[in-house]
Amino acid sequence: MEMDGAAPRGAGHRRAAGSAPRRRTQAERSAATQQKILDVTTDLILSKGLRDTSTVDVAEAAGVSRGALLHHYPSRQILMQEALRHLLNREIAEITVIAAAIRAGDMDVDGFLTEMWRRFSGPLFMVTIEFLTAARTDPAMRDALVPVATDYNHQLDEIWENLFPDAAHMRGTRRIALNTTLCLLRGMATQSIWRDDPKLFQEMLEFWKTSLGNMLPGPDEGTPR
Repeated sequence: MEMDGAAPRGAGHRRAAGSAPRRRTQAERSAATQQKILDVTTDLILSKGLRDTSTVDVAEAAGVSRGALLHHYPSRQILMQEALRHLLNREIAEITVIAAAIRAGDMDVDGFLTEMWRRFSGPLFMVTIEFLTAARTDPAMRDALVPVATDYNHQLDEIWENLFPDAAHMRGTRRIALNTTLCLLRGMATQSIWRDDPKLFQEMLEFWKTSLGNMLPGPDEGTPR
């Protein structure tokens, strides 16, 4: 007999059954499978490289049959193109959050550059390098890269506008400053592949922060320093 006010076991089971989560629809299950496949694909590209990542590898790591994989992505090329879109669209979503923080006054130029270096010095950029190398000689990969890369750059342009809202009279300089910043970060990230010197990279980043501060006005300044 149950004592101390404990509910009968059967009643507890009935409540648990009544609160069971809603079953996912076929469309939801399909979307979840695609998400897992694309996440696994980018992970394998990071660890093995684009050239050595096969559909067999992806299917095994994702825990799906090769037939199920081909149902969603009929060829390796389509899979890689969609993995690239998935990667950059995810980055765009995160960059959008950064833009909102800047508009709200929760992030300044120093914070933005520190965050961007964290991204460029992490796994995202290393995966991107694999795709950039492939896009150089693969027109289909390049066609998949251009639209999402363009959208990504538009997001960065918006961020830059919000960082320097009073520098309209320096539009040309501001544009060059953004592109120089991106080229610097890409160069540092590429060099980090063979040069393990985080102190040097941090010093370079701090040097560029100071240079930008001397070149462009801060968010609350109306004229260049």
